[in-house]
Amino acid sequence: MNRLYVFCEGPDDIRFFEGVLREHLQEGYDDIRMIGYAGMKHIRVDGFIRGIGAMGDDYLMVADIDQKRSVKAKKRMLMDWYRELDEQKIIIVIKEIEGWYLAGLDKKASSLLGIRYSPSTDRITKERFNQMIPEKYHSRIDLMIEIIRLYTIAVAVRKNRSFRFFHTHFLE
Repeated sequence: MNRLYVFCEGPDDIRFFEGVLREHLQEGYDDIRMIGYAGMKHIRVDGFIRGIGAMGDDYLMVADIDQKRSVKAKKRMLMDWYRELDEQKIIIVIKEIEGWYLAGLDKKASSLLGIRYSPSTDRITKERFNQMIPEKYHSRIDLMIEIIRLYTIAVAVRKNRSFRFFHTHFLE
């Protein structure tokens, strides 16, 4: 059995990968497992990575760029924290996963959800996303679930550079 483990920072990332990308990542794998790593000790994540390699399975690590100045700087930081991490398996989300959520909405979907359409989501942060949540949603999770329901990968590829990079290197 060939597995893919996707290390996600937190529940919003897991929800996105489960809802939008799981079936696209499925090709070539018998099973996909999501692991929320943000609260784990670095040594535990390294242990996971080492074990995954020993079993002959594969992994990806997803991380927001946050305040780092470049993808290279963020990757370097992650590789300092996680000694077993392979640079080729790191996916950096710019700016934060909320930008990837909004990237998949075309004008019609944005209108249906009551969100102002944005032609580029490269600069979306959690804070900006939260400001955009229409009052009709009881929580940001409710909105995220509705976004996933209306998501179009082809639109996301056009609207977000880091999503486009991910799509080109890991989905095509």
